[in-house]
Formats: sequence, C-alpha cells, structure tokens
Amino acid sequence: MENRRGRGESRRPHGEWAALAVASIAAVALWQLVGTVWPWLLALGVLMLAAMIGLRRPGALALGLAAADVWWLATVPLWGWAFAAGAAALATGLWWAWTWWRKRSTPSAGPGLELSPAVRTERFVAAADQAQTDAAAPLNRSATLPIPGLGVVVRRWHAAIALALGAGLIVAGSLGWRADAEAAAAQRQAELDAAHHEAFSRILPRTGADLVHYLVAAIAGRRPENACFAFLPQAGRDFAAAFGTESCEAALDRFSRQLPVGPHAGIAYENATGAMVLPGKATTDLGGGRKVVDACAVNVSPPSAGPNRFGIFTMQQVSGEGSQVVAYSRCL
Repeated sequence: MENRRGRGESRRPHGEWAALAVASIAAVALWQLVGTVWPWLLALGVLMLAAMIGLRRPGALALGLAAADVWWLATVPLWGWAFAAGAAALATGLWWAWTWWRKRSTPSAGPGLELSPAVRTERFVAAADQAQTDAAAPLNRSATLPIPGLGVVVRRWHAAIALALGAGLIVAGSLGWRADAEAAAAQRQAELDAAHHEAFSRILPRTGADLVHYLVAAIAGRRPENACFAFLPQAGRDFAAAFGTESCEAALDRFSRQLPVGPHAGIAYENATGAMVLPGKATTDLGGGRKVVDACAVNVSPPSAGPNRFGIFTMQQVSGEGSQVVAYSRCL
C-alpha cells in the first residue's frame, strides 16, 4: 500500500509539470498572436494569491497561466482555440514521447545479463507484495485514470498521434489567423478607400460655375493640375486633343500663354471673372446627377483679361455633391 501511494504521489508532480508546459506554450503563442499583455497580470495575480495561501507548487503557476490563456482565448475567434488545442496536444505528445523513451532506455536483464540471486529474490518479493497490495485494494486500481502516463502504459503510437494532432491544429490555426488578418486588412483598406473617396468628392466642383472657376484659377496661376484632377482620363484626353496637346495639363498651359504680358496678369484674369461667370442657360440638367455645361461664352470683363472659350463639358455627380468631367467637346 505504501509503495502504491508513493507512486501516486510521484505522478502528481509529473502531471503538474506537464500542465505547466501546456499552459506556458499556449500563453506564449496566444500572446504573440493577440498582442495584449494584460493577461500576464492576471497570471501574476493568481500566482501571488496561491503564494499567500501557501501553495507553491508548479500547479499554481500552471493555474495562473491557464487563467491568462482563457482571457486571451476569449478575445480571439476559432483559430485561437485551435492554437491552444494544438499547443496542448504537442506538449502532451512530447511528454508521452519522453516517458516512452525513458522506459525504453531503462536497462533490463537480457540474455547476456544475469542477475544475482539476491536481486532476483528482492524482485520476486517486491512482485509478490505488489500483487497482494493490488488484490487487497481494488478501489485504488479502479481509481487510476485511463490516460497514457496516468494509469495506462505509454506506447509509441500515443506520442505519434498526439504530435501529429498538435501539428495539424497549429497549421489550421495559422491558416485561420492568416485569413482573419487578411480580412481585417481588406476591411481597413476599404474604409481608407471610402474615406479617400469621400474627401475627394468634397473638393470636386459642384456646379458648372465651380468648374469654370477651377479652370480660370489653374490658368491664372499656371497650375493646371488644380483643374485637371476633375477630369476622368478619357475626358482629359479629349480635352487635350481638342487643343492639339498630349495632356490636359498641356492644354491648360496653352491657355495660360494667352494671358496678357504682365506681372499681375493672372490676378487680373481671376478678378475679371465674377460670380456670374456663365450665362443663365449655360447648364442643362440631364437627370441622374448628369449635366452639360456650355463654357463657350464665359463672362470675362474686360474680355482682354484672358480666354473665355473653354468648350462643352459633361459632368457626372459622384458620391456626395461633387462632380467629375466625364466627356468633353470643343466649341462650335
């Protein structure tokens, strides 16, 4: 009975160390995946509480790490649980492999190794005492757990299955984590694109008068990019081709060279275009956010301040109130 109790007590530290290994591997893996460090404080608190009540065994640290693991797992989707289960299976497989190897490497009497009579007698007596103990204590035998290493002899295939299962779960968790990370990145990119599109629509011209003011300011300041951003690519090419240039910017630069010579010609040109830059019937609403702007008779006073014939623009409203130039034709 004492021998059996001693074996039971010796199994307890092994089980606690195994639990500590599993909880440690899971804690490090989840910490790296999730990123938050607050669960470590929970583990420290559990360890301090265990020390206050006098519990200073490996199982206390394993319990603290297990509490941290639960916290981490509560914040992750299914792939986090797959990582935790894979770490537990790997630790168990390593423990079983070590147990099997230790038992395999224990020297035993073989054909070339004869035991002395005293050793044979000692082993025979120990076996007889163990048989009597097992017969007298059937309850203790039934209390053993049907788990390799805790009641069942560890076999090599036990460790192989546990290691393979652990590796498979970690691979599955890695794939799930990668898919989740890619989905989160795609969501962030979609939000950034939406924000950029909304900000871009705010600076687009809203009316035909706004478009003409953009063109006038770009010509006066020799900054053609300040107006060409409102053109779709095909409309920009049509605008450039109408004036024999290769780009929208080059076409507006040609307009800039039509300004009178003088240091303040640009400012005078902008001042010559007031609020009513277009005639009353210059804009035709086609419905659906589309309108045609006839900018062939821009109000420039005096007319000598700068060009006043830009062409006919078709504008299409985008999200928000801004519109882009989607088509262009030259003045007749």
